[in-house]
Amino acid sequence: METNAFCISLAACLVLLLAAAAFLIFIVIGVRKGDRGDLSSPAGSRIDAITRRVTGVGIRRNEEGDS
Repeated sequence: METNAFCISLAACLVLLLAAAAFLIFIVIGVRKGDRGDLSSPAGSRIDAITRRVTGVGIRRNEEGDS
């Protein structure tokens, strides 16, 4: 019984690790692709829009600093 719980928790950790790695790779690809673009222009693709949102680049804020 303890072995099953250990295997399940190990598998869950591996899945979470792979998901985090995939997310980071996704962001790195978007940042590298966005290096050649103008940040004041609208996002060209969904990946570009998500990358800008996650990295905080190109987000407009009002005077109080709220988004």
